[in-house]
Amino acid sequence: MHLRMKLTLLYTGVLSLVLVVLTTVLYLATAHTLYKEVDEGIAARAASVIKSIRIEGAPLPLREIILPDVDVFASPDTYLQAVDVRGRVVARSDNLGGQYLPLGEYTLQSALRGDKFYETVLAGGQEIRVYNVPLVVEGRLVGLLQVGRALSTIHALLGRMRFFIALVGTAAVLLAGLLGWFLARTVLSPLERVTQTASSIENGSDLSRRIDYAGPADELGRLVYTLNAMFERLEIMYHRLEESYELQRRFVSDASHELRTPLTSIRGNAELLLKIERADPSLVREALNDIVSEARRLTRLVQDLLALARADAGFNLEKKSIPLADILKEVERKAQFLAGDKEFSFANHCPAETLIMVNSDYFSQLLFILLDNAFKYSPPGSSVNLTAQDLPNGFVEIAVTDRGPGLAPGEENRIFDRFYRGEGVRGREGSGLGLAIARWIVEQHNGTIHAANRPGGGSKFTIRLPVIKNIT
Repeated sequence: MHLRMKLTLLYTGVLSLVLVVLTTVLYLATAHTLYKEVDEGIAARAASVIKSIRIEGAPLPLREIILPDVDVFASPDTYLQAVDVRGRVVARSDNLGGQYLPLGEYTLQSALRGDKFYETVLAGGQEIRVYNVPLVVEGRLVGLLQVGRALSTIHALLGRMRFFIALVGTAAVLLAGLLGWFLARTVLSPLERVTQTASSIENGSDLSRRIDYAGPADELGRLVYTLNAMFERLEIMYHRLEESYELQRRFVSDASHELRTPLTSIRGNAELLLKIERADPSLVREALNDIVSEARRLTRLVQDLLALARADAGFNLEKKSIPLADILKEVERKAQFLAGDKEFSFANHCPAETLIMVNSDYFSQLLFILLDNAFKYSPPGSSVNLTAQDLPNGFVEIAVTDRGPGLAPGEENRIFDRFYRGEGVRGREGSGLGLAIARWIVEQHNGTIHAANRPGGGSKFTIRLPVIKNIT
């Protein structure tokens, strides 16, 4: 069953229940009032008749009591009848015609006990409300006065009332049902658009679509806002998953290629050694040197892949506060042995007690990645510089500059992608993982890294890290 039908039935059912309760209460109250008026009217008539009774002579039998003309007190629907203690009718109104008000044994016995009471009897095919009043003269019961009123008028009035209630109630319920159906359709029409939009997104995979809604910020408005926000987050997550899948696919492809090259070299040299029975010692040494060199290359590649795998797994580095000068001094000492035929210079312009929160091993690896690339791709005799300076915004800037081939336009950010090799360094030794590891290490230290070309040729890699303490 549709929600529209459920709401309509619920609304109509509640309204029907309310109408039934209200009309029932109204009907019962009206009936009670009408019957009460009847009882009060015939009681008043009985009192008037009793006041008009005259006594002549010794008031022994009822015949010696002079009753008034009961027809004076009668009306078309009101009847009077007087009986003696034996139950004989001694007077009755003419409008009774040939009928008598029923007088049963219970009625007569109750009158003899002096009780005044009402009863409803059937006479002439109609119900009559009768008020029985004992006639007592000087303390002696001499008869019974019965005043009755036909209930046909009241029954007809209550019948018309029931018909009117049924007719109006049915019309009201039907009208309310139609109005409820229309209102439910109007209220739920935005939900239909929400459903259609969500269905189109599901079928077409177009997460950029949004639900159009220009209504007030009510419950429906908040629902539309929440759904649109959810669609936006789903779109962002979907694109991120696509990018992640593409990076993973490219990573696996590039890793397979990089691993295959040294393994092929190792396998080829090993098979060569197995085929040569009496090999020249120099040839054997050359083959073994190739195997060792490729094994080292393979070890470095596996270590780099392990570092990136840790990064993908959310591995967090343990850091502690260390003086920046101590780390840079150690890096400078080791870098002198890597320079080869390049000129290496170091300048630290930071205060001596500048503290940074780092992992010393990984931070040193970060600097050696940048220096190794600078030494590797710079021409012989060129200079490689490592500088550090304090910034006024609570950061320290460390830069590595060289005179290598520089960066092609648009490579400033791409060179930090895994296995990416710049246009100027393709064909040279390297896996393309070093700068990706460098960026991860910098991000672990809440810093930033940027690459740019130097005026006159070469590149510059700039690292910015927050400072814990800087005392000048």
